[in-house]
Amino acid sequence: MKIEKCVITAAGEGSRMLPLTRGIRKEMLPLVTRGPDGQISLKPVIHLILEELYRVGIRSFCIVVRKSEHMVKDYFTLEPSYIKYLIGASKYSVELEELRRILADVNIEFVKQILPNGFGDAVLKARKFVSGDSFLLHAGDGYLLNGVPALERLLRVHTTLAPSATVLTRVVENPRAYGVVSGTHEVKGGEELLRVNYLVEKPENPPSNHGLTAVYAFGSVLMDALAGVRPGRTGEIELTDGVMEMVRTGKTVYAVELDEPKHKWLSVGSPENYLRSLEISRLSVEGSPAHASQSWAK
Repeated sequence: MKIEKCVITAAGEGSRMLPLTRGIRKEMLPLVTRGPDGQISLKPVIHLILEELYRVGIRSFCIVVRKSEHMVKDYFTLEPSYIKYLIGASKYSVELEELRRILADVNIEFVKQILPNGFGDAVLKARKFVSGDSFLLHAGDGYLLNGVPALERLLRVHTTLAPSATVLTRVVENPRAYGVVSGTHEVKGGEELLRVNYLVEKPENPPSNHGLTAVYAFGSVLMDALAGVRPGRTGEIELTDGVMEMVRTGKTVYAVELDEPKHKWLSVGSPENYLRSLEISRLSVEGSPAHASQSWAK
């Protein structure tokens, strides 16, 4: 069954990015891209995520935000009076027209996470939106550069093999800083996969160097699993604990490994990661043809 829904989480505190995140959401931090007109521009991470997901066929979005959040919602609300003003002032751009076109073709709902109870809790807030359907989950503070092929592969594995969850992983140098998976290698439908038998968040003794990239495909059973999860050692409800509960109860979970450096996961969750991501996005665009219209062109 085709997946057309996606949950995007944008409710984190952004504590590692303070004091900057006192005034701006980390999901609104810009990366360098090239627009449809070939001009270099800056776009918020969450805008790039929306564009990329739209390209793989997602048309219904649920963005999980904080209690007092307005920045993300305002960004994705293009009032007709504002458009009219920009056109009259000759300030309307190809980039804004592309965003307007996408927003006219999708449904975006916003739900609130009142307390910062963790990634898993944020996802659980979208339970009504999911409503029994399969869906993609994408963290709002990371972006897959050159990611459409990777997303298409993730969707293909999930829809063809019909596991309860399909997670995207990559080989990481410091697995203690990530959610980590281990399992057994299988070949299914021509795909080399890892059948997951264990997941753990930020382990002291990592079982592997396969770190989770914050893009997933799930069946609705995830919501039942998360509803039974209690806060772990971090004091928060972790998504990994919900997926691990699915594994314990016999559900099938596959991991698809991200093909790096062909695709890159760009994170804006810390100053170091953001500066690295900004530089990678800049170099990617500078190395692309002047007429390139894809933000992930190499």
